[in-house]
Amino acid sequence: MRLIKTLGQAGGGFLQVVRSGLFRPCCPLCGRDLVQHDEHVICRDCREKIRPAAENQCPVCGRFVPEEVAACVSCLLEPPPFDRHVSYAAYEATLREAIILFKYGEIEPLKHLLAELCLEAFRWRMPGRFDAVVPVPADRGRRRGFQPVRAMGGILSRRLGIPYWPRALRKKKSTAPQVGLSLAQRRTNLDGAFELVAAGKLAGRNVLLLDDVTTTGTTIRKCAAVLRKGGARVSVITLAQTRY
Repeated sequence: MRLIKTLGQAGGGFLQVVRSGLFRPCCPLCGRDLVQHDEHVICRDCREKIRPAAENQCPVCGRFVPEEVAACVSCLLEPPPFDRHVSYAAYEATLREAIILFKYGEIEPLKHLLAELCLEAFRWRMPGRFDAVVPVPADRGRRRGFQPVRAMGGILSRRLGIPYWPRALRKKKSTAPQVGLSLAQRRTNLDGAFELVAAGKLAGRNVLLLDDVTTTGTTIRKCAAVLRKGGARVSVITLAQTRY
């Protein structure tokens, strides 16, 4: 909340100063000088605060659960359109601030750190081999601007050594942001919003779908359903998820 308030008060001028590098070599999260050889965008102390989730996660939908299970109740009652979802950590604390800076402050160099976190989550809990990385597409209004998920996806695909298909999915209509909507509204807000561009190319492929943050899981479910309709098997990686 502290970071959001600061960004809101300072407005676009603050973001322009941050982007221009006038605050360097300072950590944009805590303001400490970047003096260590391994400190590039954020300081070592902030980096060490970003840790993978210690909680149990449902091995299917990835939601935090109180104990290890083969599948949570929700997945048993309504299986998702993907085989597995793994999230690096909860959307809180230092990780949350880093994601906000990346997405809304457009601190593009953070893509390297955040892609590494996705890679760590992949190696930790994602079995199997994949044929392509597919990012959740940006809203139509952001296609020509900075696209954070697409930026991370390019790095992740190179590190994994598998093809990157950033245009396999397209968001064909603008929708209201999921943030701020009720649970019922979120579940219907994205109906019909995504379409498959690479029809026929996905049949029989194992696809790794990438997104930054998931709350209700609606976005990744909608995208996975479209990919599966095109013949792909889908697994999902996200940077963070809310606890609710």
